[in-house]
Amino acid sequence: MKVTDAVWELRNLGVSTQEVEIVDNDSIETVKNQLKELDALYQVVKVVNCRPDYYSLLMGEGFSFVEALIRVSYNLKELTCPRHIKRFSDELTFDEMNDDEIALMMAQIRGGVFRTDRVTLDPFFSKEQAANRYVMWMKDEIERGSHLFNYKYKGEPISYTCMKVMDKGRVFPVLGALYNIGKPLPIGNVTVFKQLEIAQSLGGKELFTYISANNTAAVRVYSQLGYLFEDIKYVFVKHKKET
Repeated sequence: MKVTDAVWELRNLGVSTQEVEIVDNDSIETVKNQLKELDALYQVVKVVNCRPDYYSLLMGEGFSFVEALIRVSYNLKELTCPRHIKRFSDELTFDEMNDDEIALMMAQIRGGVFRTDRVTLDPFFSKEQAANRYVMWMKDEIERGSHLFNYKYKGEPISYTCMKVMDKGRVFPVLGALYNIGKPLPIGNVTVFKQLEIAQSLGGKELFTYISANNTAAVRVYSQLGYLFEDIKYVFVKHKKET
């Protein structure tokens, strides 16, 4: 069992936060004892798949299930554009953001482009806190050297993605969203495909990421585009009262 003091979330959300990873070889007794030692006001626990004993323990300790995170990947050597999205794919371009485009991205995040994540859905947090978390996250990624890309449709930014180049040719899309631009466009699946082209342009051999099962549209799109579904983790949270 790994416990991390998520000091960045104190800045982002305004509450002390601890993040916990429970793995298969953790004994129930050890997990139970360590859970009791957690003292942050916001506690987030990620648990491996197929361990109902862990799930029962967490619920007994006052944790609530909030989402399932699905790990997906794509072998970029096998990248081909599906026929049903090729027309839109040809019309959708991407390039790295300039300062004005980064400001637009931040404004869109503040405006509420994220709707299905565990923090946005959590009644303990305001929409402003949830949006601030993503704004600060993106600022951190810029400092770490991650790449911010616009997706442009007919020359206008309509979406973005943040890409991190990892080791061994792996690329990780940290975060991305469609902008609120008034008129809906049938491009959600195209942007998910385009991130593969971006990963290739960065020299990647494989792309991997995590999607929330709360976002059923995303799950459907990743499945349709041939991403490999590799693993799943369950996320539980607890809000501790201040003493």
